[in-house]
Amino acid sequence: MRHGMWGRTVPWGRVRGYVMLKILDLLSREPMHGYAIMKKLEEDLGFTLSPGMLYPVLREMLELGFVVTAGSEGGGRRVITYEVTQHGREFLERHRGDLELFEGKIRRVRYCKLTELFTRLRYVLKNIDRLSDDDLERLRRAVSSFLEETRGLGAGT
Repeated sequence: MRHGMWGRTVPWGRVRGYVMLKILDLLSREPMHGYAIMKKLEEDLGFTLSPGMLYPVLREMLELGFVVTAGSEGGGRRVITYEVTQHGREFLERHRGDLELFEGKIRRVRYCKLTELFTRLRYVLKNIDRLSDDDLERLRRAVSSFLEETRGLGAGT
């Protein structure tokens, strides 16, 4: 577990597992290089997985024997392509239900535009010291309204 911005634990291990399953699913259709995987994940999940997050997952998948690599020359540089192994396919099939559950959650998150909210929130937090008093008041009213509208949603709120 990693600690998030507000000190709460973020279940990165669980998300990492789902991302691994999603990558296996993508690679089960066709071999891909890292950048193509990153772009396809962004398209399917609605958020960007940075290279600093993607490549450690790919390395772990290599160590577990879920994928293999092949190198080729492309535009004067070496391009590494990832391909799913039989072991990786079997793991994916055993955990297909987990992947479908995760994808269902992602669809709901995207439907509610929560990825856009998180992106906007990161921007506002980064620039909070630059907001005018009027903008700060607008933000306070918007957050208060959001909190009131979402009170009682889900269990335990």
